[in-house]
Amino acid sequence: MKILTRYVLKAHIGPFFFGLTIITFVLILDFIIDIFDFILGKSLSPFIVLEVFVLNMAWMLALSLPMAVLVSTLMAFGRLSADNEITAVKASGTNLLSLIVPVLICAFGLALLLVWFNDRVLPESNHRAKNLMSAIHRKRPTLTLKEGVFNNFPGYSILVEKIDNKTSEMKGVTIYEKQEKKAPVTIRAQRGILDFSPEMDRFTITLYHGEIHDRDSQYRRITFEKHVLHVTGLGTELKLTDSKRRGDREMGIRMMQDKIGDYEDTVEEHAEKMRRIVETDLKDYLPERSLAAFSDLSDIPQEVMDRLYRERRGVLQKLQTEERIIQNALKQISRYKVEIHKKISIPAACLVFVLVGAPLAVMTRRGGWPIALGISFFFFVLYWAFLIGGEQLADRRIVPAGWAMWSPNIVIGGIGLYLLRCAVSERFFRFRRRRETAHDHDP
Repeated sequence: MKILTRYVLKAHIGPFFFGLTIITFVLILDFIIDIFDFILGKSLSPFIVLEVFVLNMAWMLALSLPMAVLVSTLMAFGRLSADNEITAVKASGTNLLSLIVPVLICAFGLALLLVWFNDRVLPESNHRAKNLMSAIHRKRPTLTLKEGVFNNFPGYSILVEKIDNKTSEMKGVTIYEKQEKKAPVTIRAQRGILDFSPEMDRFTITLYHGEIHDRDSQYRRITFEKHVLHVTGLGTELKLTDSKRRGDREMGIRMMQDKIGDYEDTVEEHAEKMRRIVETDLKDYLPERSLAAFSDLSDIPQEVMDRLYRERRGVLQKLQTEERIIQNALKQISRYKVEIHKKISIPAACLVFVLVGAPLAVMTRRGGWPIALGISFFFFVLYWAFLIGGEQLADRRIVPAGWAMWSPNIVIGGIGLYLLRCAVSERFFRFRRRRETAHDHDP
C-alpha cells in the first residue's frame, strides 16, 4: 500500500509544477500589461523592477497554488485512469478512495502552509509593494500624464484631451496655475509640446494658439500664439517611505481582529448615544414599547419620523449622524471579516479541488494537459464568480462574511462529494456501460 501511495503522489508532482508554472505565468502576463505603462520611462534600475515582480509574486502564488492542485489532480488521476491503472488497482481489491486519501492529506498540508503564508508573508509583501509603487509613482510623475483627467504637479493642474507619447505633442490643453491666496490662472491652448530637461527634474510646456484667464483682482483675458511654462520640483530619485497606514490586504488575521474589536466598540458607543438621545429627548414621542425595543432608526414608526422632522429636526439629525457612524463601522467590520475568512477559505480550496478533480478525471479517463486545463478553467471561473460575488454581497452586509467566502468551497465541494460517491460506487460507469450496450444493439 505504501508503494501505491508513493506512486500516486509521485504522479502528481510533475503536473503540479506544470500547472503552477502555467497559471503563474498567465498572472504575471496580466500584471505586466497592467503596470507596463506605469513603469515605462521611469528609468528604474533592473533591481527595482525585479523587486516589484518579486513582491507581487506573493499574491500570485496565493491564487495559483490551489489552482495548480486541481490541474495536477486532473492530470494525474486522468493518466492513471487512461492507462487502466485505476482498473488494475480496483481489481486487486483496493478502493478508489484509498488512492485519493493520501492526496487529500497532502492538500491539507499545503492548505495549512497557505494559511500561514496568507497571514504572515502575503500582508507584508502587499504592504512593501504598495510603498514601492507609491515611491515609483512619485518618481518623475510627468511621465504618468494621463488623458482626460487632471494631473497634479507642483503649482499646476494639467488636463489634456489627447497625448502623442512618441512626439510628446498634446491637444486640447487646460492648465490651472495655482497661486497662494489668489484665484488660479486658467490657461487653455489648442495644442502643446512637452519637453523634459536633461536631468529630468523639470519639464517645459510650449503652448500654441490659446488664452489666459486671470481672475485675481479684476478679470483679464489674454490671447497668445505661443506661451511657455516651466514646471520644476519634480522627483527624479526613488524615495521609499514606510507608510504606517495599512489596508485590509496588508494586515494579518490578528491585526484585523484588533480592528474589528475597535469598530465593535465604536458601534456600542454610538448605539448607547442613540439610546440616550431617545430616552432624554424623544420619550414623549415614542410609545413605551418602542422606547424599550429601540436599537436603530428603523424602530421608529414613519409617522413619528415625520413628526420629528417637523418639530425636532435637530434631534433627528443627531440620531441620523450617529446611525451613519454605526453603519460605516459595521461595513468596516464586515470588510475585515471577509478578508479573514478569505485567508482561510482560499487555501481550503486545495481540498475542494482534489475532491472534484479526482473523480472527474477518473470518469473522463483523460490525462492530457489540454483537457485538464480546460476543465480547470471552468471550475476556476465558477469558483471566482462565487468568491467575487460573495465578497460584494458581504461588503454590502447582505450576506454574512463567513457564508459569502465559504460558499465557493461549499458548492464545489458538494459537487466533488457527489462525483466521488458516483466514482467509488461506479454508478457513472454502470450508466455509461448501459448506454454503450444499448448503442451496440441499435440496428
